[in-house]
Amino acid sequence: MQLRAIERVLRDQHQVELTLADNAIDAMIAVGAIKPELVIMDIIMPGLDGIEACRRIKSNPETRDIQVVLASAMMTPDLDRAARLAGAKRAVAKPVDLVELLGSTLVAPNALDDRDPVTTIRGANLIVEMLAEAGVEVVFGLPGGAISPLHDALLDSKLRVVTTRHESGAMFAAAGYAHATGKLAVVAVTTGPGVLNAMTGLASAWCDGLPVLLLVGEVPRPAQGKGVLQDGSSHGLHIVDMSRHITKLSAEMARASMLPHLLRRAIATTLSGRRGPVLLTLPMDVTTAQVARPRSGGCFQLTGTVSPELVDEIVALLRDAQRPLILAGNGARSDGAPQYLIAVAERLTCPVATTPKGKGAFPESHPLALGVLGLGGHRSALRYLENGVDVVLAVGTSLGDLATDGFSPHLQAPWALVHVDIDSRQIGKSYAPTHAIVATASKFLAALADRLAAQPGRQVMLRALPGGVERAILPSSRRFDRIASHDAITELQDVLPSDTIYSIDSGEHFLFAAHYLAIDLPASFVAMTGLGSMGQSIGATIGAQLAFPDRTVAAICGDGCFAMNAFEIATAVAECLPIRVFVFNDERLGMVENGHQAVYGRHPQYPTTPLDVCAVARGLGATVLRVERPGQLRAARDLLRSAHGPVVVDIRIDPDIALPKRDRVSAMAPAAGGKAKSVK
Repeated sequence: MQLRAIERVLRDQHQVELTLADNAIDAMIAVGAIKPELVIMDIIMPGLDGIEACRRIKSNPETRDIQVVLASAMMTPDLDRAARLAGAKRAVAKPVDLVELLGSTLVAPNALDDRDPVTTIRGANLIVEMLAEAGVEVVFGLPGGAISPLHDALLDSKLRVVTTRHESGAMFAAAGYAHATGKLAVVAVTTGPGVLNAMTGLASAWCDGLPVLLLVGEVPRPAQGKGVLQDGSSHGLHIVDMSRHITKLSAEMARASMLPHLLRRAIATTLSGRRGPVLLTLPMDVTTAQVARPRSGGCFQLTGTVSPELVDEIVALLRDAQRPLILAGNGARSDGAPQYLIAVAERLTCPVATTPKGKGAFPESHPLALGVLGLGGHRSALRYLENGVDVVLAVGTSLGDLATDGFSPHLQAPWALVHVDIDSRQIGKSYAPTHAIVATASKFLAALADRLAAQPGRQVMLRALPGGVERAILPSSRRFDRIASHDAITELQDVLPSDTIYSIDSGEHFLFAAHYLAIDLPASFVAMTGLGSMGQSIGATIGAQLAFPDRTVAAICGDGCFAMNAFEIATAVAECLPIRVFVFNDERLGMVENGHQAVYGRHPQYPTTPLDVCAVARGLGATVLRVERPGQLRAARDLLRSAHGPVVVDIRIDPDIALPKRDRVSAMAPAAGGKAKSVK
């Protein structure tokens, strides 16, 4: 209690930030992280004594310039001599007068040695500098009072600032950027309604494991708890507590001295292990304070390794299996994993299916491709699975219901189910793996490929090729003013470049996109199915277009999704981004209506009319086009390929032509016999 009181006095009256540790080990950890100007430590302590701790601090190149004062209640000449030999600046008798000690010890840096004087910088400017050093190129968000210091600092930087029309649009744009590149994406919003509007996008990034850093401006600390407008602190809305369950780290920047160190921790956290979002709240008195630039270095990374013996065991299982299957998820789409996946599949002649979110991890034109298993999946993948598999390698997937065709029991293979995921929490949730491996898909597949390459003489069982991806044959629409969804998918892929990036929203259109789009490139299919939020695709398309300015980026969304986030079209117009938005318009919330009909046997009406997609998009500054019949998309090829700004296409689809799909309700709560039913 006395130390806490001293901490308040030093902070309030002497502008000194005090960090406390009750043992030498914790003290050395804090010294390495915070890089303080002065360390005061007891000489005599249990375990590691102060003299040895001082010796270690002074022998570390990262901390040797920090001044250390050692204290003891029984100071003797021998202890004083030992303290100075260990590198201590002073050795003093207790009790210690901290104010006197600070005044006599912390003299100007130039008086101590030849180091450059400590320079200070506004907290907001330091944040921007550190983001640039971390490789950040664009910041999404909306301005507001509490976040204004950061936006002011951004005016002096080279970082591109994209001001969206809503905070959810900023989060989805950042998520799309992170999904397409694997890089850190940053969002800056204000407190109160600003951060609350961003919560859905934050949860989406959490569910999909996307590295998004959300910086939230906060009211000044002295004003917190006084009833000021939009107080998001622990005295108001409890933003940090509210977001703790949908972030890897959620914290308030409690002191200006914490800023560089907590920000470094936030960046490292979002990019390490299973990636995910981090939220930091930034009180205005912190972002406007003068902060010393720390001389910090080093980094800490979490890496996974797989023992050679386990790799050999899995190689033997796959090599000797009669009907093996590799199921590749979204985790197998990056860091070189697709190339290793091809090498492993070809070496073993093993068929490969992908999850809906992992579509593109394995090229669908490859002879070993089975296509998608799960939502919007292909009959070729389901038939191969249902005809029996003896070994399943599921890599980079959580094996949720959308990825397993409603938890198909056939994936619980009789010989072995090998489940590889970077997040140990995903393993064993829905299936009982015989081999549970916590590692990145890239590292595991690389180890597998290397081991197979080292065994050139070992024979692999001869297996027939699966015969390619089998897509459903559906009739075209008989209506003169409508087009079938699958015909629209075929036409738009014919007119757009082969390396187009497609961002898919949530709805019936997702099934058609997953089923009929032919994707061979791993970065060409952006789908955030972890939360399944409607309206995400337009923002995600903006983020992906910023990440890949030389590629065509297209959103496929429904009219209900368009209504939720249509105003981000204005963001694309303002940023001169040539995105293409295809609105599959059936004038209703089709997936909800169809699902209700399947479960309850009654067909409710959830219309989206009156909504004139072209009028809305035109009012936002986009070029527009309406498609009602086959052939009209192909006729618009030149427009879709050459228009400089956003193009929004209202595609009037026939809702009566649908793909069969699994009844997810019965899959999650199966009836007698455990069999889920398929519905149309």
